Amino acid sequence: MTEADFSLEVSVARPSDHKSIERLCTRAVGPDDYVLWVLRSVIKDRGLYLAWVGDLLVGMTNFDECIDGSGWLSMARTDPDWQGRGVARFLQRELAKHAKKHEIRILRLWTLSSNHASIRACKKGGFRPVCESVHVSHSFRSKIRRQYSHSTNNVITMRTILKSSYLLKMQGYIAYKWYFVKANDTLIEKIRRKRELHSFDELTFILTKPERSFHRLSCSFSLLEGKPMQSMHLIFSKAKSLGVDWVGGYLPYDRHLLAVASKIGFNVDSWGEHCLVFEKSI
Repeated sequence: MTEADFSLEVSVARPSDHKSIERLCTRAVGPDDYVLWVLRSVIKDRGLYLAWVGDLLVGMTNFDECIDGSGWLSMARTDPDWQGRGVARFLQRELAKHAKKHEIRILRLWTLSSNHASIRACKKGGFRPVCESVHVSHSFRSKIRRQYSHSTNNVITMRTILKSSYLLKMQGYIAYKWYFVKANDTLIEKIRRKRELHSFDELTFILTKPERSFHRLSCSFSLLEGKPMQSMHLIFSKAKSLGVDWVGGYLPYDRHLLAVASKIGFNVDSWGEHCLVFEKSI
């Protein structure tokens, strides 16, 4: 069967689609697909787009608007029997239409370096690779709860942040929560106003406020300035003091940084062991 042999239709996921989406995720990834953990809330957010051939669900992609006004595509799944037939590109086009209606002009996503089918779909869809990353995390056993507080003991200069070695390795992109954005003065200032930008002496990093995700209290980090050992020690300590169950962050794909993270207690997550970030202007 070729692309011309069938027609695709798109819809936004509804609660009544739950069983069909469960089946798709299980077929595409397996019964341990992380999407199944959060599926009800994802459907409720009205950002999950579905591709249908008649009554058969063959693909899906989720859409979120990022802190910088860009669009983020995630949770892409294609039924194994329908891979290579344009399903992913169809959804990319539909999401681009949706983004334009909301005056969003940049779309981004990431895929594993080992997911060759997804990489081909991204490139055919006009996305270009912009940086490489790896996700690390740590789960805490301590449940001590403390109030979240922003901390700084020096003047943070945007110029030094935007020229840091971390941003150079990431081609100017940073991770914020679960997605990637292009760093600039406006974005850093917006994160600072959210009181999620932390600075101590020559160390600067993002540590987001604790929020409940995947049935646990979590926060995420991103390195901006300073020596990695000291920075990650401080992030680890501060996250632990907040009493979160889990802290995670994307690092530049760099062997030295991974070794440092491992010494402190962070583990590489198999689902994010080598992420290729893609971008498209629409």
